[in-house]
Amino acid sequence: MQKMIPLNKLRHTDNNVRKVSASKDGIKRLAASIESQGILHNLVVKPNGSGFIVIDGNRRLEALHHIYGDSSGNHVPCMVMEEENDTEVGLHANMMREDMHPLDECDAIYALCADGEEDFDSVGKRFGQTTKWVKQRVTLSELSDKAKEMFRNHEFGIGVAMALTLGDKDAQDKFLSENEGRSFTSGEDFFISAAWVRRSMTGEKVSASLAIVPIDTSDPKLVEMLGVESDLFSDDVYITNLEAFDEYQQNCISKMVQDYRDQGYMDVVYLKDEYWFDSPAVRGFTRVHEWDSDKYSPEDLIHVISYNTVTYGLEEGDMVSKETKAEEEKANEEPEEEIELSPMVMSKPQQDLLKGYYADFVKSCWWGNYSDYLPKLSMALLVHRRLGYTYSHVNRVGNVYADYQNMFPPEEKPDGYVNPEYENFIKQHVEACQVAFDNDGVAPLHYCLNLDTEELSKLFTAVVLTSLSKHDVQHETIKAVTPDFTAGGGWFKPDTVWLNKYKIEQIAMLEDYAFGAVKTGTKKERITALADHFASKPVFDPYGDWPQFKPQ
Repeated sequence: MQKMIPLNKLRHTDNNVRKVSASKDGIKRLAASIESQGILHNLVVKPNGSGFIVIDGNRRLEALHHIYGDSSGNHVPCMVMEEENDTEVGLHANMMREDMHPLDECDAIYALCADGEEDFDSVGKRFGQTTKWVKQRVTLSELSDKAKEMFRNHEFGIGVAMALTLGDKDAQDKFLSENEGRSFTSGEDFFISAAWVRRSMTGEKVSASLAIVPIDTSDPKLVEMLGVESDLFSDDVYITNLEAFDEYQQNCISKMVQDYRDQGYMDVVYLKDEYWFDSPAVRGFTRVHEWDSDKYSPEDLIHVISYNTVTYGLEEGDMVSKETKAEEEKANEEPEEEIELSPMVMSKPQQDLLKGYYADFVKSCWWGNYSDYLPKLSMALLVHRRLGYTYSHVNRVGNVYADYQNMFPPEEKPDGYVNPEYENFIKQHVEACQVAFDNDGVAPLHYCLNLDTEELSKLFTAVVLTSLSKHDVQHETIKAVTPDFTAGGGWFKPDTVWLNKYKIEQIAMLEDYAFGAVKTGTKKERITALADHFASKPVFDPYGDWPQFKPQ
């Protein structure tokens, strides 16, 4: 309802959403405008006893007092509001005009949400804003008293205020106290920037961008575990549970290590807070540049993963032994000889697969001839690496981790492949250990300690066998101390997976060797016939010469 009300009946509200007093010059300018143009906008008031309280228009009321005096009876055009929610009305009106301090707006928004009748969504819709907009203003309203006072007094701007919200009230007060007297104004000497404040407030937090594997913020369990916090004023995301984050990073690195092992690398070396050029773990090796990476196969390389637990930086790279590098350089100096095609000429994938057949056969023979030398060899394989880092790479065999090493590339296991007995032995203990834990809460370490010495020794040996790669088994250092179970031939039974990697000319050579004549038919039919023949008469030696003598 619009009404003309005497000036002396109007009073300032104690609940003005504007907390920053208008300047004298500003009131004088507004008074001059009113004298010249009149009051262009009605004051918004509500009844209060015999008078009225101004909900919106307190600066205009002060200007009118400047013109006419406090006791003037001059009539003022007003809009009388009967409802009680004067804070919201004042906020709506003041948000449409300039000079309102951001914190006044934030406190008013906070007041609307604090009584529990409104949520962020409903308040946002009421003002035509997003839920995030409401959260931002509530967060600013929750700054410490000291920060709010300095913000209101224009000692710093909105950028610093937003940066301060990244810390709790104690952190805010500590920072402001430690930097008391210093300027937040750009251009002055040693001024404190918003970026400086941001770094100070996030000192005990970690940016999620440093995660090795991007963090899925849609996973509530992961978010809770890591203590994920989002900056409402940017797209930045922070981790607050640093202990959980360290565990997350280590799990990611463990998976990376296993993935590279599965690719067939000679070894994967993880350096924690070490530089590759200063680590004895890679002594005898040299870096492989990207432009030279195609010259080597994974089995010729070690992959080095270096992780800094302070900066959370991760570096990766391939390294090749200095001996291999020298041989490669020497080979490049000599003209390549044309190689005569024969079954002894194999592609890299075929050579890699062949190493798997050899290792699978030899390790099963070791297990089948379990004796005093095998447990001792197993313990030596694990221990020697700790002693041999300072020597040439030829003295370092196997892997220090009790992790499973694949003998064959994915999806390329031999026809009718059966798991070796030592793997089944481990599986039996895995299942027994799980039962002991489920039924009696026995930890895996206690389970192992409860085994008798002979059984534990056998289990230890089996685990070490699975940790040896197919390249390790053919290492000259191991061959020198183990029986040669392949002597005399008959160990290799080429199947269709391996034979299919030959060229058709090589298939013809093997047919002439096996059958005395070259066969006809599709390549698949011819390969199947060869595989069937060698399964019953395994006379072909893939590590021999060509032409090859055929035992009768």
